[in-house]
Amino acid sequence: MWIVIVEVIASLSYRAADQQEQPTDTSPRTVILVPAHNEQVLISRTLEAILNDLPPNCFVLCVAHNCTDTTAEVARCYPVEVLEVKDDGGGGKPDALKAGLQWLDKQNKPEIVVIIDADCVPRAGALRVLAESAMRLDQPVMGAYLFSPPTDNQGGGALSSLALLFKNYVRPLGLQSMGLPCLLNGSGSAYPFHVIKSAPQGKGSIAEDYQLAIDLLRLGYPTTFVPEAIIDGHLPVRENTALRQRRRWEHGQLLLVFGVAPRLLLEGILGMDAKRICLALEVLVPPLSFLCVTWCILTVLAAIMFILFDAGPLLILLISMGFFCGSILVSLAKFGGAGKTIAAIRSIPSYVMWKLPMYRDYFTNRETRWMKTDRD
Repeated sequence: MWIVIVEVIASLSYRAADQQEQPTDTSPRTVILVPAHNEQVLISRTLEAILNDLPPNCFVLCVAHNCTDTTAEVARCYPVEVLEVKDDGGGGKPDALKAGLQWLDKQNKPEIVVIIDADCVPRAGALRVLAESAMRLDQPVMGAYLFSPPTDNQGGGALSSLALLFKNYVRPLGLQSMGLPCLLNGSGSAYPFHVIKSAPQGKGSIAEDYQLAIDLLRLGYPTTFVPEAIIDGHLPVRENTALRQRRRWEHGQLLLVFGVAPRLLLEGILGMDAKRICLALEVLVPPLSFLCVTWCILTVLAAIMFILFDAGPLLILLISMGFFCGSILVSLAKFGGAGKTIAAIRSIPSYVMWKLPMYRDYFTNRETRWMKTDRD
């Protein structure tokens, strides 16, 4: 809880004008790698956005992975390279990325690889910022992957959108302000080709981006957050689709919380490696709803202790939650808008209740296989 509070305080000191980099005279040779599985409806929008803002010295590679629709045919209508891949389908997006990287290694080696999912749209300048930042730092960089709510900015969709803004923008921004590495959060990342070409793509984890960030850190390449590079995605409209998406995301994160993060923290302590310690602490923070449920359980236990023994634990929990909630609300009001934040607060109880079965299933029937989110 206090990890989040520190990150929020650091993010509030961010000043965009102080962080922006000026365009360089020469752009690195860059490939925009677009993994796509059955994206015939959305791939045109994504490729058009990429091509309309393609930096100099760049080309696009679309990997049509196990497609049973016309994704590849639609992509070939644009001036991009199209690679069709068929495999057993068990690896999902990581296998599509591996296939694309192997093709590049043999056919057309770039200096930088920028990964944009086939259902996302990069904002103006995002591709250039990602490519030039990865080249300048010679390490992975992560843009701000934001999600718009599915309908009219109301209810649980609006709250989910703000929760992802907090996870994918506010917290990484705090880490960047402190000079610390962040996690990879899906679409909108960039890598030097020599770093990514042989890196394990998530090692089969359903939280493959988090796992990749950990693996690259262990190889000596921490990830840096680049807030100026914004990638827009959209949350699913249908509730059952949204639930499946969040189930995969959060079960994958919880697997890392209870499995990988403690080992990474021990490595950092034993090796006196501040970056490993930082990333381990970042991974150890569970999803906010799970954290709130845990806090409620601990508060009930502390209240019993207060009745029987001592008020100390209950007082500590209440003070901590006050700072925690206050920091989240202040940061969301600043970066997401006060009106949107206030409007979404009303749906917090129903949102947490909606996710409770997901956390129950983690202990009884957890998700262990990578599954692509269905399209609405």
